[in-house]
Amino acid sequence: MSMFDDMVGERDSEFTGLKGMILRYVGNVYTLVLVGLFFLAFAQAYPGAALPLRICAGISFVLAVIIKPLKMWWQGRQNVDSAQG
Repeated sequence: MSMFDDMVGERDSEFTGLKGMILRYVGNVYTLVLVGLFFLAFAQAYPGAALPLRICAGISFVLAVIIKPLKMWWQGRQNVDSAQG
């Protein structure tokens, strides 16, 4: 294995740079969409609780798209605040 490591050299992680940012974003979206689909499946299985479960599914679908940019905005805001204070 060390001969192979010597030939290839040091490798970067696949979760660095733009590619890593895209992979993390897609992973978050995928997870939250699955959660929303589970809410919808439970809403069909339990008609008595369908309305709250459908609302939770809608919230999950919206969060799937905005949670990562919102987190990045919040972290940037915290960095600006800490630099000023």
